[in-house]
Amino acid sequence: MNARRFLGGIGIAAALALTACGGGGSSGEGGSGGEGGTAQAVSVAADPSGTLAYQQTTLSGAADTQIPVNFSNPAPVQHNWVLVEAGQEDAVAAAGAANGGTVPNGTAGVIVAGAVLDANGQETINVPPTPAGTYPYICTVPGHYQAGMRGTMTIQ
Repeated sequence: MNARRFLGGIGIAAALALTACGGGGSSGEGGSGGEGGTAQAVSVAADPSGTLAYQQTTLSGAADTQIPVNFSNPAPVQHNWVLVEAGQEDAVAAAGAANGGTVPNGTAGVIVAGAVLDANGQETINVPPTPAGTYPYICTVPGHYQAGMRGTMTIQ
């Protein structure tokens, strides 16, 4: 009986020590993650009916952290998700449209661009640490932005 108590006591002590030392988890767990960390992921999807729209037209995330954006395309046509600097939507949409929807590397005004996804495609797009502000996101597949496929991401 004494051996059981002794071993039980060691197990409890070990559990307490691990709890005290291990605390907090990674910066990707639900919070802002602090400067340069990873914020909680957000999700956005194209309208599955084929309407040229996103299901979510407003997103939010933490400033100065990487924000994973889970983009899915349940629609029967191609779509993408591109975060741009305010005021650069028309130029970025034109650059993407001229390239079949794919935004060329180095396009001015682009914060981050996802790939053009076929029906049922999914990807995670990592928004780099970005200062607080309101940023537009658009689909650059030809004609989609012009038809209203856009939204805003508020980073605070």
